[in-house]
Amino acid sequence: MLQLAERMQARFPDVIPPVYSNSSYKFKFTKTQRTKRSAQSFAIGLFDRKTAMDVYFPEALKHDPILRFYKLCSKWKLTVKQNHATLAERKEFEDSLIMKRAIDKINKKLNLDKALSFDDVFLMYTTCAFETAWTSKRKSPWCIAFDMDTIKVIEYAEDLKYYWLDGYGKEITYKQACKVFNDMLNFITDQNPYPKAVFYFTHSGTLLKMLSHLNLYKDDESLRAAGYDKNHNRKWRVSHIDTFGGNLAFILYKCNGENKLLVLHNETPVRLPCCPDGDLCDIEKIKQYYSNSINECSFDSICEN
Repeated sequence: MLQLAERMQARFPDVIPPVYSNSSYKFKFTKTQRTKRSAQSFAIGLFDRKTAMDVYFPEALKHDPILRFYKLCSKWKLTVKQNHATLAERKEFEDSLIMKRAIDKINKKLNLDKALSFDDVFLMYTTCAFETAWTSKRKSPWCIAFDMDTIKVIEYAEDLKYYWLDGYGKEITYKQACKVFNDMLNFITDQNPYPKAVFYFTHSGTLLKMLSHLNLYKDDESLRAAGYDKNHNRKWRVSHIDTFGGNLAFILYKCNGENKLLVLHNETPVRLPCCPDGDLCDIEKIKQYYSNSINECSFDSICEN
């Protein structure tokens, strides 16, 4: 987070000046230790350790209506989060011949006394991923069990899970994110010059739902257990779109009297569906394309609260 802040400030020095004031910046994080630490590290990257101690962080809410809106959505919790059918495609793929062959390949490579189950292999895969993220100087011993073919199979199982839990699988999942979209749009279009920048620190569930709400990384067909062989080039790939330290930024540009928006996902420009030919998207085009998000965002009605 510290280095991300340094890169963002170097990239947008006019928007993110290195001098701190409570009127220029707004910080928010969820009621978790990890997002609090992320916010603090980001502040150090923007300023310095001494100045960062003066940054105002409002008290985190247990269920923040913006940062963790889905925790307040009854319909999503009942029909998606608590619904065993949500992970049906993931479970079907776990039990598939493709997965069985991948696990058999790993068992053969390791030659252990007892064969590994999917849960065993997935735990090894997760540990491999975490240790690789923590340090690139040495290879995690847990990664030795895998080759690219087996990694791709397990990755697809993970993509199925989050597609149906946090992505395009159910309309309620991404529709409820209109609350975050409108929070962003209201800030971008507000004529008040302060604060100049707002920084939210939240969780992957929020990020994935927002990406889906924006209609980004959407494949032509829903991800299914039976679709592994035809989905090698899928857009919905969690290891790419929901990385460690994943981030989504919206930057306002004023160009010859017109307001345009630059969207960065993991520091890389992404083009909204309404502006496929350029990185900068006219605000009026955005309002038109996402008009339902603006005009039909009664959160309690959507969520049947």
